[in-house]
Amino acid sequence: MIEIPWDPNIHLWLVTLSWHGIFTAVGIFVGVGLAIRLIRGRVSEDDGYAIATWGVVAGIVSARLLHVADRWDIYSQDPLLILQIWTGGIAIWGAVIGGVIVGFVVALRRRVLIGFTADAAAPSIGLGLAIGRIGDIVNGEHHTVACSDLPFCVGYSFPPELGGLGQAGPVHSAVAYEMVVVLAIVLAALWVRRRLVGRAPAGLIFWAFILAYGLTRYTISFLRTVDPTPIAGLRQDQLVGLGALAVAAPMLVIVALRSRRPATP
Repeated sequence: MIEIPWDPNIHLWLVTLSWHGIFTAVGIFVGVGLAIRLIRGRVSEDDGYAIATWGVVAGIVSARLLHVADRWDIYSQDPLLILQIWTGGIAIWGAVIGGVIVGFVVALRRRVLIGFTADAAAPSIGLGLAIGRIGDIVNGEHHTVACSDLPFCVGYSFPPELGGLGQAGPVHSAVAYEMVVVLAIVLAALWVRRRLVGRAPAGLIFWAFILAYGLTRYTISFLRTVDPTPIAGLRQDQLVGLGALAVAAPMLVIVALRSRRPATP
């Protein structure tokens, strides 16, 4: 069993920082940097940073709102908690959905190449999500089912009375599994983009990423035990994952078929 002994927070005199918040910020920074690098030469940096900035802001807001909706049983008792985002509580799917929608609107207004930019955004979003999951691994707040006879089972030893959130274990680390799979998806997206840029239909990589990420979240979330299961015994992230699959699969077909149409004179 892999023992994780760390305090979920960093205490610096009068300031307390969470590992989750730190790695979320690092993930955003690195993800935006990768996106700007990938669009270089075809989309201006001003347009790229405008899309990224509004996308990040919208992603943070929607991630919080989706989390609040998921745990309305708690926030309805004290609505002021909704504004206290620094105490933790975001839904990653909300960040993806809100960031993509607002980024798309900004890209339209700035008249950039939508498909090309979306294909660059896909691995960038994935890399940011994967880095952010490091904070979740340290925190241990996403409780999961028991794990046995496997070398990668985890257990958390930081005392709960001092703020520890993790299980004593051994348990599965669902967020670590997700991080590994998403990193693999990112590498695959970058490889495909490098080999097929200019030849593959614009938007194909983006929708393939959404499909793969939705399937990943749906399957791995069966290992979780604490989150609410509002519909058919499925958790919020699984329901959204199914929604992502339902949208991405036909969009992949549409993008592929559209690329085969003869060009209009």
